[in-house]
Amino acid sequence: METEKILSKQHIQLPNDMGKSGLTANDLLVYVSIKRHMNNITKECFPSQVLVAEHSGLSRPTIQKSIEQLKKFKYLEVRKDGRKNVYKFNSYKNFEPFSYDFLDNKELSSGEKAYIMITQQYMFKDEEGLGKVSYSNAELGKKINMSHDTIARYDKGLAQKGFLTLVKTKNRSIEEGHIMINEKLFHLDELGQAVIWTLQNHEDRLQTQEKTISLLLKAVEESNERERERDKILASNGIDMSKLFNVEMMVI
Repeated sequence: METEKILSKQHIQLPNDMGKSGLTANDLLVYVSIKRHMNNITKECFPSQVLVAEHSGLSRPTIQKSIEQLKKFKYLEVRKDGRKNVYKFNSYKNFEPFSYDFLDNKELSSGEKAYIMITQQYMFKDEEGLGKVSYSNAELGKKINMSHDTIARYDKGLAQKGFLTLVKTKNRSIEEGHIMINEKLFHLDELGQAVIWTLQNHEDRLQTQEKTISLLLKAVEESNERERERDKILASNGIDMSKLFNVEMMVI
């Protein structure tokens, strides 16, 4: 029953590697805040900037700047329909899911949400409920286009709220004066991100089904090939399979 509840929850897909394009965490937050209104058939929507500001917690000038960046890097197309903007989302292959529970979490600031969103792609998710990041803040900052100090500030806030645990390691960051690197353990379940493992389990089931179907088709093909070889052998010995079949039917 609990799995069914999780499956029924909606989520928004955020394309991977958006940070590598030069987009900021705020740009990703604006993308998701608009996309939550998208029609799944037309891939379009037309929320007002007032509504986007309400969802994202960002100012309208920041939202407009992010929209221009999203257009620049081909993640979003914008056209005018009267006085309103119509947004169309371009296709992608790989993505990270974000649930409405996460997006509507009142305990998180807009900056903390944006930080988690741009970082989730780089989390190791081998243990259900947790997202692990072993990069130093300097290394992570290069990947997500964010400063060391900003990352440290968000880490501190998330840790105080119980959404992040920082674990000391023996590794040191050369770029940060040989300071010890903390492994970050994001408590994704508590952040409302159980949908990650629901989708992973669903994908695993689909792959298992595809493998089973492939094996069955191979077995059928091998059986058909054996029958064709048998027919060739019988034909080479002058045995007419159609007559043999009729004789068998008469005996039956």
